[in-house]
Formats: sequence, structure tokens, C-alpha cells
Amino acid sequence: MRGRRGSGELFFDPEIEKTAMANRKAVRLSHSVPPTPRPRYTSPKPSEPESIPSPKYDIMGDNDPPPARPMMGDYRLDANRGHLTHVFQPANPVAFDIKSYVQQNFKENQFDGRNDKSPHEHLSHFHETCQFCVPPAHVTESRKKLRLFPFTLTGKAKEWLLSIPSGTIETWDEHELKFLKRYFPMSRYFDKRHEITNFKQGESETLYDAWERFNLLLKRCPSHGLDEKSYLQIFTEGLTTNNRMFLDASAGGNMKTKNDHEVRDLIENMTKNEHRANS
Repeated sequence: MRGRRGSGELFFDPEIEKTAMANRKAVRLSHSVPPTPRPRYTSPKPSEPESIPSPKYDIMGDNDPPPARPMMGDYRLDANRGHLTHVFQPANPVAFDIKSYVQQNFKENQFDGRNDKSPHEHLSHFHETCQFCVPPAHVTESRKKLRLFPFTLTGKAKEWLLSIPSGTIETWDEHELKFLKRYFPMSRYFDKRHEITNFKQGESETLYDAWERFNLLLKRCPSHGLDEKSYLQIFTEGLTTNNRMFLDASAGGNMKTKNDHEVRDLIENMTKNEHRANS
């Protein structure tokens, strides 16, 4: 900038020039940098609800998702498909091959739970048949019988077996006792014991048949609580007059002079001789 000094002379001011140059440079820089665009704001549409983030579930199962609500027509058929329900399962089941003749023997002598069937006779036959089945060495006798016994039941007795919850029977002794409590209750015990203590020989019944029937009564109630002397007295007192006289004569006049073993041997010999003579 030039100024006047004195009578109209002009002079140069460097400070004014520097200020002008700085202003021009600032204007150029402001035009070279593009302006920052302002963000556009859009309001959310009223028909689109705000999304809610799905909850995160931890691997420990503390916050597991709720189970699906069951449908009215769903009654668990799909969930139970393939499950064996009509089988008896002890606590520790075993598997081994069973010979066909053993299975056939069981089927020919099955127990159906009727009152005219003896559970003790059935168990005796079962024990005999089990001897023909030899499982692997690691299978105990108890587990073998638990595996085989279901083949011996049918009808109501099989339904009883299926009613036992799986895994609740651990040994054969436990299962045998449960079977006897079911099919030989106290009421039946008293009935069978009454048949023993009130034994009478039939008028047309031979001594052999009477002795055979009496021994069968004893086997059908093995817990009768009678010693040999007691049940021999019951048998001899129940014989007909003629057979009792024959036994007294064979005993040398009176059976009461003999001990229980001698009376038993006397009865056995007389019944064998009678049966041999009739045959």
C-alpha cells in the first residue's frame, strides 16, 4: 500500500501486503476442500416394528429356550416309537442264545395264573428245565433264570410280569418271592394247608393213589410247617378202615409202636406192592 508523505509522496507498507496475501491464501484453501455432506435423516416407517435382538442362551442350559407348546392332536406317538414296552427287564439284563428245545419245553408247560395251577409245581419244572440251558461263563445262575422265566408265563401271569416296572428286580430270589406272593397268597396257603390236615381217602381210591395224592398236596404247599411224624399221622388217620387194618397188620399189630421212618417205609412198600399187583 502506498501512502503520502509530506506534500503528496506515496510509500510502501509491507505489513499490509502480508495480511492481504494471508487472506487470499485462506480463501483459496477454503474453496479447495469439499464440504462434508450432512447426514440425511429418515423417520422409521410406522408399519415396520423395531426388531428385537434374539436372546443368547448359555451352554450350561440355565437359560434354555422354552419347549414348544404341544398340539392338541399330539399324544406322544412319535416320541415312543421304537420303545419296547411289552417286555420284562430286570435291573441287569443279559443276552444269550436259548436252544429251541428249551424254549419248546417252556411253552409246553406255561403258567397262566389260574387257581387250579400250582405255582410251586411250575417253579419246580422251571428249575429242572433250566439245567438244560448253559449260558456263557460270565452269566450267573440268577441272571440266567431272570432271562428264561418270562418264556414260562402266559395269559394273566404274563400280564402280571409286564406290570413290574423295569429295572426293579435285581436277583432271582427276589423275583421268585414276588411271584409266590402274587400266586400263593396267605389265603391260598390256608386253603392248601387245610386240604393236608383234613385229608381223607376216597372210598374207591387205592392206597397207592391216596399216598400219591397226599404227597402232591404236600408239594403244592411246601411251607405247611408239618414235620414227618405229623403228616404221617394225618395220612394214616385219613385212610379207610380196611387200609388202616392192613397197615397195622403189616406193622406187627399196631403202627403206633413204630417210629415215623418205619411207618413211612411200611407205606412205601405197601403202595408199591399194590401198584405192581394192579399193573
